[in-house]
Amino acid sequence: MNRPDLHMHSTFSDGTSTPTELARMIQRRDVTLFSLTDHDTMKGLPEAADAAYERGLAFIPGVEISTEGDDEVHVLGYGVKHDDPVLTAFFDKMAKEREARFDAMLDKLEELGCPLPRDEIRESAGGSLGRPHIARALAAGGFVRDVQDAFERLIGKGCPAYVPRPPLAATEAIRLLKSRKAVPVLAHPGLIKWPQEKLMAMLKSWEAAGLMGIEVYHPANEQAYAYWDRYARQRGLLVTGGSDYHDGKPPHALIGDTIPAWRSAGEDGWALFKMVRKTAG
Repeated sequence: MNRPDLHMHSTFSDGTSTPTELARMIQRRDVTLFSLTDHDTMKGLPEAADAAYERGLAFIPGVEISTEGDDEVHVLGYGVKHDDPVLTAFFDKMAKEREARFDAMLDKLEELGCPLPRDEIRESAGGSLGRPHIARALAAGGFVRDVQDAFERLIGKGCPAYVPRPPLAATEAIRLLKSRKAVPVLAHPGLIKWPQEKLMAMLKSWEAAGLMGIEVYHPANEQAYAYWDRYARQRGLLVTGGSDYHDGKPPHALIGDTIPAWRSAGEDGWALFKMVRKTAG
């Protein structure tokens, strides 16, 4: 049976495992189809593809694009090509914006009496800098109890060291992915903090822009799996799912954790695999 986990992160963004280490864990967890979906970078995809090939695992190259600024709507792109020049330029621009945001947040933390080693954090990040890297450094420096405490007191939205991210419309990300022959899927709708009426209206506009699926089986949607499954299928959208694995520590799930509740996992994973191939031409 096809056992998919289509959402996970490596050291190339804010995960704690390399793509090769992820592939080992994937094999141990009896997952047979996976996608690496690092935040706003495709740099880990070649290593992930090689590791999948060596272990006989089916692999879909992916990426997770951060959109809508502080509202944090994420769009997954499946079937991206790591050497696509248009996407590469797009993510290079996003990397520069992340660098500027990173420096601004560290400046604020220093003013608050929490100086952090910038170069060390950059080196440990390995690629796409994110707030989790800062949170781990704050915990390691003894400024907070743990990563969650760092977000709640210092770097979460509305906190004293928070810096908003540059706005990018989800519609723009969806259209970009479609133009590069990739499959755009809305990530974890359960994490979108909009009123239901607004979310439903935006979903229609995203579908008009080319949205092709919804990540139904994500831990954040656990109380609404049936709702989002029904919605996606009624709209003719792909149903996807994944653990959103980062480090295996709460509140993050373990690789493959969404499969038991995802009764049609095999069929849905295969449908995405076929759509990626069809879209690529």
